[in-house]
Amino acid sequence: MVKKPNLDEISRECLKYIKADTARISKPLEKMYLIIGFHKNTRDDTGTWIEQNGKRIDFDYVQESVVASGRTREALIESAKEYQRLCGLSMETYLKERIA
Repeated sequence: MVKKPNLDEISRECLKYIKADTARISKPLEKMYLIIGFHKNTRDDTGTWIEQNGKRIDFDYVQESVVASGRTREALIESAKEYQRLCGLSMETYLKERIA
C-alpha cells in the first residue's frame, strides 16, 4: 500500500524556504499545489467595502496565491525553492538567465 503524503507536514517544510504568513497544499488529483497566504486588512487596500448605510467596512483576510507544484514531496519543495529564488531576481537578471 502506498503511503499518502502528510500535506500539513509538507506545507510546513515549504514555509522554511518561502516568506509567507500561511501555507497549505491542495491536491485535487495527482499533483500537489502549494498555496501561500499573507495576512491583510481591507483598510490597507485601494478599494473600500461600504455597507448599505454608507459606513465603511474593514476586515482581516488572507490573500492567497498558488506558487509551486509537484507530484512528489521533493518536486514540490524544489518548486517552492525555485519560486523564492525567482522572487529575489531583478527582471534584468531573469531575462539574462532565460536567454542563456
